[in-house]
Amino acid sequence: MPPWASVGGVRNIGAALLLALVLAACGTSEGGVGEPLRITVSSAPPAYLGERYEARFPASGGVRPYRYELEGKLPQGLNFTNGRLSGLPREKGSFKITVVVTDAALSSRSATFTLHVKDPPPPKLTVKLPQSETDAPFIAVLTLSERPTQALRLRLTLKDLKPDLESLKVAPELIYVLRYDAEKQTLDLDGAFTKTFKGGELLRLRLEPLRKLRPKVSSQAQFFDAKGEPYTKTPPKRPADSGRYGFEELRTLAARWLKSAPSAAPAPKASGPPAQKPADSADGQEGTDSQDEAVAPSEEAEGPPAKASPEESERQPPEDSAVASPQPNDQPAAENLEPAPPAFDPDLDGDGKVGAADLELLRADYAFNPGGRLSPPKPSENPDADKENPSPGEGAQDREEAPASSPKPEDAP
Repeated sequence: MPPWASVGGVRNIGAALLLALVLAACGTSEGGVGEPLRITVSSAPPAYLGERYEARFPASGGVRPYRYELEGKLPQGLNFTNGRLSGLPREKGSFKITVVVTDAALSSRSATFTLHVKDPPPPKLTVKLPQSETDAPFIAVLTLSERPTQALRLRLTLKDLKPDLESLKVAPELIYVLRYDAEKQTLDLDGAFTKTFKGGELLRLRLEPLRKLRPKVSSQAQFFDAKGEPYTKTPPKRPADSGRYGFEELRTLAARWLKSAPSAAPAPKASGPPAQKPADSADGQEGTDSQDEAVAPSEEAEGPPAKASPEESERQPPEDSAVASPQPNDQPAAENLEPAPPAFDPDLDGDGKVGAADLELLRADYAFNPGGRLSPPKPSENPDADKENPSPGEGAQDREEAPASSPKPEDAP
């Protein structure tokens, strides 16, 4: 065989290999030689109402670039662009969507997903304890993560663990009330934050094992979001007790913590006639007119009214006007209506500022209960009856008198 023939053959083989490599590169993507077009995810992550959401639907294989389309109805607040679903969902429910991807060679693939939009889950409560058996005292640390919170109800069951309540340290923003039942080994805590708590250490507490054991603490909790709405409707299961104040009052106190109480409104100006002057007034006829106007109600009750002057006649309604009952002109006609219940004032000691002294007064007459109130309590229709027949929770407060300069909790609005 001539030498040139073998050289030409080698050249032809090299050219063929180069052409094959070029064609393979043009017909494949990052997935490898000959990989078919496909969507590489099999599900869409859940979305939460009012929280920022983002999900991607990447593809591989085929010939780039890719073009995306979406079929189906999206929840309000979400948009789909270039394989990316994002936005702030404003509608709860389950939504079936189909993602279609087409490559440069006009090959198409599709995948169907169910997108669930739910209420946000509560914050994650983590209890850090020793991981091995011990009979020595230790510090338990509770942390919150993943969701902001404004208030919480908490019950901890401390099996064979005795808490040192004096060692309790809480987050600086937390205003709390505590109850410990040594017989049932339960610790109840109601707390409200002076500003939204976005996560971190909630509290730490020293616990002493009653025997050698691997410590376990079980918890039940209800959390409230940054707007004050409950993440879950169910509070911890715990026995009720009695007291004038409750969870809603604690939240109100935290919202006003270290803030000055609103100044008292000035007394309204009297809109009626001027005050009565003595009979021996030296003001002449004007003094006599003022005196007559001031005593007009009593004269009306004792006998027929005096003839009104032309100026007074213009101010008084005609005799045939529809009047529910004869009343003086300077008294309101709706005095028999039931007054609206006053809002709770957290300035319990009346010093003009909401602080530690008010918290102690609230703690002294606080009611833990399974549900609690989510609106300010209505005052009793008969306050005197309440004083004559105090509730069981008020006995402890009677034994623990407040300072003379401060009103007792039962005198607070």
